[in-house]
This record gives sequence, C-alpha cells and structure tokens, in this order.
Amino acid sequence: MKVLQVGLGGFGRNHIRAWHEMGMGPDLYIADLDVERHKDTEIFNVPANHVTTNYEDFLDQVDIVDIVTPSTSHFPLCIAALRAGKDVFVEKPMTMTSDEAEQLSAAVHETGRVLQVGYYYRFHPTSIALQESVVNKSLGDIRYLSGDFMGFKRARVDVGVTKTDGIHFIDLFNWLMGAPPVQVYAVVRDHFNRGLEDASVVILHYPGGAFAKIESGYIQPGKWRDKVVPNAFTSKSIYVCAESATIEVDFETEYMTNYDVHHEFKDNTWTPVLAGSSTANTSTATPVQMIQAELKDFMGCVESRTRPSADVVSSGIVLARIMEAIYESGSSGAPVDLKWSTEESNSLRPGSIHQPL
Repeated sequence: MKVLQVGLGGFGRNHIRAWHEMGMGPDLYIADLDVERHKDTEIFNVPANHVTTNYEDFLDQVDIVDIVTPSTSHFPLCIAALRAGKDVFVEKPMTMTSDEAEQLSAAVHETGRVLQVGYYYRFHPTSIALQESVVNKSLGDIRYLSGDFMGFKRARVDVGVTKTDGIHFIDLFNWLMGAPPVQVYAVVRDHFNRGLEDASVVILHYPGGAFAKIESGYIQPGKWRDKVVPNAFTSKSIYVCAESATIEVDFETEYMTNYDVHHEFKDNTWTPVLAGSSTANTSTATPVQMIQAELKDFMGCVESRTRPSADVVSSGIVLARIMEAIYESGSSGAPVDLKWSTEESNSLRPGSIHQPL
C-alpha cells in the first residue's frame, strides 16, 4: 500500500518515523507547505520525487492518506481524501465541530472507505490490559475515573488544551466504560486571553452512575519531562476506581499500581479492606510505538475492510459533541445533558469494532 502523509510538523515527525520503522519509507509520499521541512524526509528513505507542497499532486497515486496537520484543516482534507476514494487516518480531534463530524460520517458511509482517528492511548499495552479487566469484570463495577493530562508546555494555536490534551483521556475513559457520558459539567479558563482555554476541569457522568474527572492545562505543574513536546514537563496519569480494586497508571513513567482494596460495612462503618498493593513497570511503549500500533490496526482494517475501534462515530461524532457540551457548560456554568443515537451508544461497546463496513 502507498501512503500519503499530509503534514510534517512536530507530531508529523513521529508519524514519518513510525512509517519508516514499519518499512514504508519507499512507499511513502509527503506533503507539507513548509519546504524547509522537506529535507527531513531524506533520513526516512522517502524518495525525493515523493515530496511536495500540494497534497493533490500525489492523491491519485496512493491508497491511504495520513493527516497530521493543524486541527482546523482536518475536515476539508478528510473530505477530499474520502471523495478521492482513499482510506483515511486522521490525528485527533477529527473535526472542529459535530456538524463536520456528521458530514464526515456520511461521507464514510457513502464511499465505503475506512476512517480512523488517532487516539493512541487506546493502543498502549496497559490501556489494553485495563480494558480487558473492565470487560471481564475482574475489578468489579467502575465507580470513578480520574485523569490528569497537564503541565508546563507551549500552548497550541489551533485548539484549546482540552481539545488537544484532555480529549485523549475523555476518549480513553469512554472506551473503558464502553459508553459515552450522559452529562457533562466543565470549568474552562482562558488566562492567556487567546480565545482558547489554557486550563479546564471536566466532569463526565456515565450510564449506571459512574463518573469521571479530567483535568488538563498549561498552567498546572507536571512531574516529568514530556516524551513528545520538547522542553515540557507534564503529568499523564489516570485512576480507575472500581468495586474490588483500584488501578493507578502513570503513562510518563510507565508504572502501574494495583491497590487490592474494597470497602466492607463493619461496626456501622464502611471500612477499607486492603489486601495489598503492587507496583510494576508496565509494558513500555514510546509515542512512536503507540503510533505504529494504531497505524498497524488501521492498515489491518483497510485490508479486511472492517471498522476500526477509534472510528468516525466513537472517536469522531461522540468526541465532537462532548467537546461542544464542555464549552457550553464552561460558558453557562451549568451541566449539559447528552442524548445519543443507538449507533453512537453502541459504537463504544466491546465487540462492536472490526465489523464489516
């Protein structure tokens, strides 16, 4: 398969490295408006005549389009690629609005193409193990999830911090819960006066009573040197608090702690019963390795003509509507209820993925 990667900025370099390490260099085409970035393609075995400033130059020569551009350009590029009969991988967020997401979903159905959204925390080995534990109920029912995706780093100019960082854990929590939230409450702040938030706290209520908190921001301190953004210190950690046990995962140090604890009603008091805890180094995965995992999953879906896990509905429409609810709640100061179609609700259930298109 021949691949056209559109965008060779900061995160685009991770994508080209992932394709290169997958042996795709000679079959890779690159489009980026900045000619200064073109020289970087040489070290990844990309032929010189496979590089351009205009993605349309190569659109009819490839099978797949990988979009790693500013978020504001995702929608028109996705539409153009789908209408050209190409399967599409697009970095998150898929679109800027739910209306654009609905239009992309319609285009996917009309063209019969595969579209996958880049949410690579689904593909971290620890996340996969966690999801299996949730599905087989080994932790008991989930009661609360918490995620911190924050730290001192440069502020993106195309989207706010919730849509670039917090959204990773929103998607991950939806995937772990197997359902989208039914209510959103959020506090968002724009301390830099850019029209884009630089800090937020989001509360998600899920069917059955479980709830989640996701904090993201550029003004809160992070604990570790970031693996993706140069000169940045971040924290990327989650808690999954369930009926029988609680799991803590630090994605930066790649350590996971399992607290074997539950509560029992003794002497008229709910008392924690701690059988022990264990901390282990999780299966490590660099950002490039996680990108490779999701790209391999995507290519498998392209070959088998099946629907990906992070598809146009579960990681496109659902995330776009949640983000709009977050900003509505942040503006009004009130919770926002969400109602979902059957397709949207079922898109996150285990077993609903990798079905024929």
